[in-house]
Amino acid sequence: MSQATVEVESFNESELLPEHESPVFTASLPGQCLAEFVGTFIVILIGDGAVAAAVMTNQLDGWGVAMMWGLAVTFAIYVAGPVSGAHFNPAVTITMAVFRDFPKSRVLPFILSQIAGAFTGAAAVYGMWHSYWPRALEKLSVEVGAPGSQKLMAIFSCFYPSPGGIGVDASSMATVSAGGAFFIEALLTMFLLLMIFALTEPDNPGMPQAGLGPLFIGLTVTAIVGIGGSLTMDAVNPVRDFGPRLFGWVIGFGRIAFPGPRGNEWWLYIVAPILGGLVGAAVYRYLVRRFLPRAA
Repeated sequence: MSQATVEVESFNESELLPEHESPVFTASLPGQCLAEFVGTFIVILIGDGAVAAAVMTNQLDGWGVAMMWGLAVTFAIYVAGPVSGAHFNPAVTITMAVFRDFPKSRVLPFILSQIAGAFTGAAAVYGMWHSYWPRALEKLSVEVGAPGSQKLMAIFSCFYPSPGGIGVDASSMATVSAGGAFFIEALLTMFLLLMIFALTEPDNPGMPQAGLGPLFIGLTVTAIVGIGGSLTMDAVNPVRDFGPRLFGWVIGFGRIAFPGPRGNEWWLYIVAPILGGLVGAAVYRYLVRRFLPRAA
């Protein structure tokens, strides 16, 4: 789950240009990377924390988890947006570098900071719920790292279909193919970036009032998780999956983490969102933005 900044004042608002320049932030690169770390940490702490509450105690249903992911993104943007632009997502960072002149030299530092934030967020969730671990293993009838333990590791990373929905036997896993999961992740990330670009476009007459952009991006994430969570668990963000997946491997999930029960989860949730994000930005630029009314 993720988004981009709503700090758009530095864009040229006097006319519709072929492409906008990225905002000029006053923070240093280390400061921006720290903001990306903190923001991504917040996203995972709340988002994965909501999944943990659902798995461990059944306190939240699917829509409750979706709402928590949306709130996680909204809170994180308000915290980190003024410093880094609040990407929290390599699909956003790469797309901004391609379509909005985000400095390419900052792409790798941002992504590494996002991975570190996601990993640390997953570690914090584990620390919060560690005392429930034995009870959860017994309830789910699994052992860490054994086949079927994705039912527990789903707290941290994504699988298709969601093991919390229809189970993990061979017949249920066949309900969502690898190609289907790739399409779903790409499609939903396309929608996410389409909304981000619309909500951060100063020439868009429908843009929400100042300060409300993060709320609408969070609502976008809620909708995405709500409609696709049972299918792929909706990463739509490579580090939302990869950072916690790396933590799961560290605590013993082994092949359930890498490469995953299907053998492709670790890269599918990276490649599909990045491609989907680029398509979403292209759709906005070439099929929507070009038809916006020019400023007087």
